[in-house]
Amino acid sequence: QANYILTGVTARSPSAAELASARAHAPALLMPHRAAGVGAESPLEGLIDEGARQSVVSGKVLLRVRLACDEVAALTEPAPVFLLVPRLAYLPCFFTELHDHFKPYLASLKGESHEVWFDFNGTPMKWHYPVGVLCDVLFGTEVPSPVDLTLHFRGCPSSKELIPFTGIADFKNAVLGAFRQAVFLQQGDAKAWMRLPMQQQQKLWEAIKSTDIATTAELQKQLLCPTVGKCKSFAVRVHLSGLTDQHAVLLHPAAPLDESPPDGGVAGKRPATVLDFLRQALPPLLDQGAERLAAGVEVLTQGVHLPLDTPLYWLALNAAYLDHFVHLVVRTPSKNSAFSPIAG
Repeated sequence: QANYILTGVTARSPSAAELASARAHAPALLMPHRAAGVGAESPLEGLIDEGARQSVVSGKVLLRVRLACDEVAALTEPAPVFLLVPRLAYLPCFFTELHDHFKPYLASLKGESHEVWFDFNGTPMKWHYPVGVLCDVLFGTEVPSPVDLTLHFRGCPSSKELIPFTGIADFKNAVLGAFRQAVFLQQGDAKAWMRLPMQQQQKLWEAIKSTDIATTAELQKQLLCPTVGKCKSFAVRVHLSGLTDQHAVLLHPAAPLDESPPDGGVAGKRPATVLDFLRQALPPLLDQGAERLAAGVEVLTQGVHLPLDTPLYWLALNAAYLDHFVHLVVRTPSKNSAFSPIAG
């Protein structure tokens, strides 16, 4: 019988309600009807919608983890482990539990360190991105329940495919490095991060490691720009799926304000939207009029499709992951189809 390890509860089989929660993606984004009254002088912290944020980031995913067949050093295969995990969590958060479960079935490494990694149908999983991002890249809005992953303790792919993981220090360096990068993008320098006491930095790390959303959010507030206009760029990372066999990632400046006039409007600084960002970062993803997505293209975050008029500030404040980044996933038709946005 399968062994269940459910986050936040004792080990047991999941209830019908928990399975239903795992099957459900994050609720529909609670989008503002318009960004009326929001301008360069608007305080960022005052634009946070706590109710919407809680709804957006509360999604969970059910994982079923099996040990790689070629690493089973026993007469019988171990039972898989089921994990009901927050979309905001990272796979390394569960390495200790998984190692303890599979340890009796592993061959001795004779003093060598483990090279822990996951794959889905042979595709290595980029463990330094949140589980929700990985699911958006792989499945879009149709996430299976459970998601079947294979766990490996040796034979990690090359560093070009996957950042090596040999211990919790690798996890900490990757996640806090991303958080520092997000602060730098927003502030234009690293002064805000450097002013954060080491005790607070450690508190942030512990909160991310345990997927403590409330504590992370409070620390994120301390590092926000004072106003929309003071923000140099929102921290937006774009994940491309479908163009190649690889999970490609793009980092592009995301200006908080746009000076182009809206349809029928007058030119002037207004909150930039997802559409404005795509026009700058990936124009071939749009149709000829640059007003809609090209056929077959979808843009999502936190498991839901994004309206193109979504303000970037709203995403940065209410839909960012624990690393302080908004992770936009762009899914396109297969690389073998006629669609080829990179060629543009």
